[in-house]
Amino acid sequence: MKNEETMCPLFPDKPCPHGHDSAESCMVRLNADFDPVADFRDYLLINCAVLRAEKENIKEKRE
Repeated sequence: MKNEETMCPLFPDKPCPHGHDSAESCMVRLNADFDPVADFRDYLLINCAVLRAEKENIKEKRE
């Protein structure tokens, strides 16, 4: 099981570059009172996920 990548809670088809602990923290936020408009931490969670997905898409297009 250690060889498995931890996936992003917002984009489950993308790996979380920050690791298992960060992905778990994000999942806790999503399952709690997630509101990216009212809570800056939730906004940062979405921002991280979108940035990672965009980088991955650019990388895939280049290949």
